[in-house]
Amino acid sequence: MKKISVYTRGFTHAASYYRILQYTEKIKDAKVTNRFTVTDKMFRKYSNSPTLICKIQYHLMIFFRNFRNFAADMIAKPDIVVISRAAVPKVCVFPISLMYEHILKNSKVIWDFDDDIFGINEITKAEARLLQKHSDRIIVTSEYLKNKLIPRCKEITAFLPTTDGDLPVKDKDTVNREREASYGEKVNILWVGSSSGLKHIRNVVPALDKAAKAVKEKTGKTVTLTVICNLPLESETKYLKIENILWARDIVPAEMLKAHIGIMPLLNIKRSLGKGGFKLVQYMATGLPSIASDVGFNSNVVVNNETGILVDDKEDTDGWADAVMQLSVDIDKWKNFSRASMEKWEENFSFDRNMEAWHDMLTK
Repeated sequence: MKKISVYTRGFTHAASYYRILQYTEKIKDAKVTNRFTVTDKMFRKYSNSPTLICKIQYHLMIFFRNFRNFAADMIAKPDIVVISRAAVPKVCVFPISLMYEHILKNSKVIWDFDDDIFGINEITKAEARLLQKHSDRIIVTSEYLKNKLIPRCKEITAFLPTTDGDLPVKDKDTVNREREASYGEKVNILWVGSSSGLKHIRNVVPALDKAAKAVKEKTGKTVTLTVICNLPLESETKYLKIENILWARDIVPAEMLKAHIGIMPLLNIKRSLGKGGFKLVQYMATGLPSIASDVGFNSNVVVNNETGILVDDKEDTDGWADAVMQLSVDIDKWKNFSRASMEKWEENFSFDRNMEAWHDMLTK
């Protein structure tokens, strides 16, 4: 039975869970050891507007926990080491760097990242050099991220979308029962994300407010934007009702099943190009039609005018108001998009297919 060490920031860190831990937790024919680099309590504290002291505590914790983790693996000698994004962001220095390289040199290394960790300076140059030198397999979401790697690494890079094993709908005939029952009275728009993404949604709030006014005047329906995030969206609106819910993984499925439209706006900036469209994949898993900025990988997830609507908002956000209107007044169109979304999820973003890929990488 192979010994596998998995370096992540724990179950509270979304990328750690959705990219890796939801799969490794299900692998029973290998010995998997989680090497969490930070506690859930500290990660939550760091995620919620951290002070300078908190940032220092966070990175010191990573340093000392990795010192312990690397020492343990120097003794345990795992067959496979899995690294999520960056194991030692900001603090890849002596003696950690020497211990880290020893582990990587003596194991098969699988490195996974789903964001432009180079562009946002999440990974140090030292750690990036180590991982690009010693990785045996690199997993990313898009060609854009693959092109961030040195030539040698491109030959060992594979694509795997980020998906959510908790969300697939088992009873497709009844999934929309609650949504359709409320469709005649209101429209619930949903956005799920971390506080770093709030700038993207703030950009389209005026357009959503404009849409709420138009929908009210034409149909009498109220439009609500539900934001599930570690921090609230604070924005002044006249017609659009904003409801903030503190993010927790077990809250998301129920809120998705109450929503009518899922959205993923993105500012047309360099960092957006590295995004893997995970929100859109989650929406599709529950048959939720989506509206998204036509930026980066979004266009690889949304099939325009089939599973959702892609908005060209590089110049202005007027298209968002029109897209919301389309999905708020035509229930037949909404149903068709919902059905197509679930079919597209099964075809391109299946949890079972990802699970099979991870199982093969870790056990064969």
